[in-house]
Amino acid sequence: MAKSTKNAFVICLALTIVAALLVLLGWWKSLPLVILAGMLPAVAYEVYRTEGATTTLASWGIAAAIVVEAVLIIFNIQVNIMQFLGSFAASLPAVDIRMAGPVVIGVLAIMLLKRTGGMYTKWLAVVIFLAACGLFYVLDPDLFSKLFKSGLSEGAKRIPRP
Repeated sequence: MAKSTKNAFVICLALTIVAALLVLLGWWKSLPLVILAGMLPAVAYEVYRTEGATTTLASWGIAAAIVVEAVLIIFNIQVNIMQFLGSFAASLPAVDIRMAGPVVIGVLAIMLLKRTGGMYTKWLAVVIFLAACGLFYVLDPDLFSKLFKSGLSEGAKRIPRP
């Protein structure tokens, strides 16, 4: 049965404001846990709102990824995930396992955005995705800028020239 949308607009607006403020604070003070805390209410409401099998799994997956990410940050667990890729990643720089959290959260948020039919769950998915981008930046600004710069240059190459 579909969830009530009676107060959903106000709730989503409040969750967006909370997430935006805490992402900005986390960015300003370089505190990734603050960004995770800002994401958590939106994720909790997303878990409540989703109903389909894949969207429910995706929203619970985001919640689990936030918990794992918090544990990695709190206990300062650092593992170079490139060492598990063997010779394929020999020329790539070291990437900490904490960088996987925002990527997983972002991918699952995109999955929610594509798979859900509700306006409010789509809204929350966008909020979660943008917060995950903010988390990725705070965890490693250099890697973020490298990826962003290469993405922009690749996108610029694909723009048709008149």
